[in-house]
Amino acid sequence: MANPLILNWLGTIPRRGRAPQVRSPGCRPFRMRPVVREVLSDREEQVLAALVRAHVDLGAPVGSASLLERERLDVSPATVRKTLVSLEDKGFVHQPHTSAGRMPTNKAYRFYATHALGNEPVGGSRELGSLRYQIEARLQQVSADEIHGQLAEIIGGVSMQLGLVLAPRFEQVRIDHLELVRLAESRMLLVVSLETGPVRSLVIEVGTTADPREVAGVSVRLNERLAGLTVWEVRATVRERIRELGTGFEPALLRAVVEEIETMAAPSKDLLHVAGARNICVQPEFRDASDVADLFDLVEHREALAGLLLDRQGVVVTIGDENELHELHLCSLVTASYQVHGAIGVIGVMGPTRMPYDRVVALVNYAASRAPDLVA
Repeated sequence: MANPLILNWLGTIPRRGRAPQVRSPGCRPFRMRPVVREVLSDREEQVLAALVRAHVDLGAPVGSASLLERERLDVSPATVRKTLVSLEDKGFVHQPHTSAGRMPTNKAYRFYATHALGNEPVGGSRELGSLRYQIEARLQQVSADEIHGQLAEIIGGVSMQLGLVLAPRFEQVRIDHLELVRLAESRMLLVVSLETGPVRSLVIEVGTTADPREVAGVSVRLNERLAGLTVWEVRATVRERIRELGTGFEPALLRAVVEEIETMAAPSKDLLHVAGARNICVQPEFRDASDVADLFDLVEHREALAGLLLDRQGVVVTIGDENELHELHLCSLVTASYQVHGAIGVIGVMGPTRMPYDRVVALVNYAASRAPDLVA
């Protein structure tokens, strides 16, 4: 049975009326593209918001009678029908066929997101507290070396969508200092310190006796050749830069440096963690297998998706064909970036355009505000 806290959090979109301008800790400015500038009448906004709420809940076209009963609108059925026709003429609503109810278009979701985001989710601080409780309870069971994969699972589980986490990439961070420490005759410790990042260390088996003075000299030459360069620059030229160090353990040292630098500058696809694919499959929008084939291919191969996430800084919401990749034209993507020692990571949720945007933004924004403390 589904977690009642999750169901409550994914409840209906707030009814008409502005929520207090109170933001969660770490809340970032929202960036959404493109912004709808069209002006609607108060009545049109009221009916459109009601239709969006109902459709997000039901996942099916909504008739005017059902809309009146469900949303308790203080207008006549004729007024609702007339307003829906006006909204359809303006491109905010469409009717799959003449006997069906109506559904919001992507333009309607953009209008709703543009006007509603920036406020707390319905339920205010109480609902935000429930959201934080769910995340924190799950985080208690996470080990440091699994944090990014676990974060993706948490995001996917709480949102009931696809959870995405792009781990920070340190390739643009500069190396501050390298040091070799002799541990035994044929074993030493390589320590790599970044200017604004974690200290990395690796034990090296050199296969030959290493004199302490020789080790100290190699440390000096390593710093002369590598310190001050970015991780990316070292990765591209490390073999040339530390060739001919004049030591018997050069091959083992070279392998160790290359291994550590490759880890810090791993390809983006290797840093992307995805969880919750089943959540996508059960959405009514994706019952047709052909609609999700391209999406799953994108998720499986990851390079393009990771590249897309790299460009999203702050909180970004893209809906339907606003997404640059054609595989995402049936989806919305909500992301929030975070920094760890100068390196950028991204947390996101992917799902159908029928999405409770205010809640999803609150989720990724809170997770992004917690991520630096968890992965530092």
